[in-house]
Amino acid sequence: MSEDRPAAYGGTAVRSDPLGYGGQTLGEGEKTAVAETLDADYITRGPKVDEFETDVAEFLGVDHAIATTSGTTALQLAGDALGFGPGDEIITTPLTFVSTTYPACHTGATPVFADIEPETRTLDPEAVEAKITDATEAIIPMHYAGHPADIDELLAIADRHDLSVLWDACHAFGTTIDGDPVGNERDLATFSFHPVKNITMGEGGLVATDDDEIAARVRSLRSFDMNYEPDSHEDEPWYQVTEGLGYNHNVTDIQAALGCEQLARLPEFKQRRQEIMAQYDEAFADLSGLRTPVVHDDVDPMFHLYAVEIADSFGCSRKEFVNAMHAENIYVQVHYVPLHFHPFFRDEYGYERGQFPFTESVYERIVSLPLFPGMTDEDISSVVRAVERLHEYHAD
Repeated sequence: MSEDRPAAYGGTAVRSDPLGYGGQTLGEGEKTAVAETLDADYITRGPKVDEFETDVAEFLGVDHAIATTSGTTALQLAGDALGFGPGDEIITTPLTFVSTTYPACHTGATPVFADIEPETRTLDPEAVEAKITDATEAIIPMHYAGHPADIDELLAIADRHDLSVLWDACHAFGTTIDGDPVGNERDLATFSFHPVKNITMGEGGLVATDDDEIAARVRSLRSFDMNYEPDSHEDEPWYQVTEGLGYNHNVTDIQAALGCEQLARLPEFKQRRQEIMAQYDEAFADLSGLRTPVVHDDVDPMFHLYAVEIADSFGCSRKEFVNAMHAENIYVQVHYVPLHFHPFFRDEYGYERGQFPFTESVYERIVSLPLFPGMTDEDISSVVRAVERLHEYHAD
């Protein structure tokens, strides 16, 4: 037995300070931009929001980018803008965060889960097609960890069945396919700018689309579904009227200032994420029982997560792996508990364990290791050493 025992089995932790799976990377540029905005005339719904939306639209190559308070509210607004409602069925993945279902759940539509393709952990097009009924209105693919779903096949299915497609690209800002940014496909895409995502606004999200009507609807719903210039507005400048049930999902200029600076640093962040992944890939290449993320040839991903899978041949269960890594002060995470395991989806829609075997098989093995640009080489080394000595311990 090796003397270099994992902390969970009597050894000393590889690090004394905690390391999470993700986190924001902020610098002087962000601090200056926020401070300057605080001194400006507008700190919400002002020119910085317009600037951020214009910059993101140009980056993605879309006609419209509408900033929102979070990736969750971007998804919710998208479902409303597409007109989902009771009686509609919306096909999506069970291996995602709950927000992916909100375009269905918050409009009274029904989320219909289809199983995943295990290699990329994204929606399996064949499973999607098998779920289509006369009530199906849309597909919501999710680009798991930053690797895109099979966009061409899913669009082909949507075209054959006259379905809308709402891309949950919250993990994939900065990913490209054959050099083209993910997020400019029909009909619309949503992004998240949470602190652990590829860029951050603190909290924030965005809807991207080329559809003028969808964009106008999202903008209106984002701000109370208010008509700020009705017919009588010219003579009565105070006169504004709400035309429906909207929300207050407006973004502040403070958030937008942060977003503009983060967007400018995207190439730097992407390079660092890829450097970290390359070190992980090299270190784990010959480690039995640990599967590293797959990247398709045409994809240049900006991975939000570095999700590995722990097989029986590693020597311990996923549960043991997670708890052992936590004992090393490395706070790995699991993305995600399948949605059909959650009480809400069981009670409200009748889902049960066992319905989606590929999703469940991946879930039983998957773990997200730390991945964010602020990691130092020493941080990376501590993660690698913790994994290696856990593997060695169980191999002895």
